[in-house]
Amino acid sequence: MEKTQFLERIRERLGDAPRLDAAIPADWAVEIERPDERFGREVAAVDGSFYRAPGPGAAGVLGRILEGRAGQTVLVTGEEGLPSGLEEAVAAARCRLLRWPEAGRDGAAAAHVGVTSALWAVAETGTVVVSSAPPSGRAPSLLPPVHVTFVPADRLLGTTAELFRRMQGLHELPSNVVLVTGPSKSADIGMELALGVHGPGEEHVILVE
Repeated sequence: MEKTQFLERIRERLGDAPRLDAAIPADWAVEIERPDERFGREVAAVDGSFYRAPGPGAAGVLGRILEGRAGQTVLVTGEEGLPSGLEEAVAAARCRLLRWPEAGRDGAAAAHVGVTSALWAVAETGTVVVSSAPPSGRAPSLLPPVHVTFVPADRLLGTTAELFRRMQGLHELPSNVVLVTGPSKSADIGMELALGVHGPGEEHVILVE
């Protein structure tokens, strides 16, 4: 069925149904004071782990996260926004490093830890925004059971409204944008919350200052 026919059928079925006013006032967005502090609180509130690090020491935070994970595989993207020294941090933890996208989807599915940067992050909700456009990708942030995100401080936004404005200003939108707010959660069975059912069960967010 063509798009125009599909939309016409919807109009016919709606008939004279009343239409609600969906206008959004221009000043609906809240103001966020100290976005860095708010971001840390919100990440913790959704069961994520939050860290702050100066640029030169940011890779060391990954090393601490990898403590006790010797022998595991760490998948690292090649995108901008990742600090230097990640390869050394992975080696010091006696883990195996894989590069994305060279590792492919099978490599991503077998990895224990996925390391990405963020297109942006939102202080209001503790959300990190991951792009599907190479050299980033959905697989490193969704397939490994542990996801580590490095967020450069200049990519931290106050509100979701500001995020949408930034996305609107992109010259070319990626095919998919993933908004990650804490570990994957589900309460489909017995209404009991479980982590890591549809994605990573651990979410580590590092704000690189």
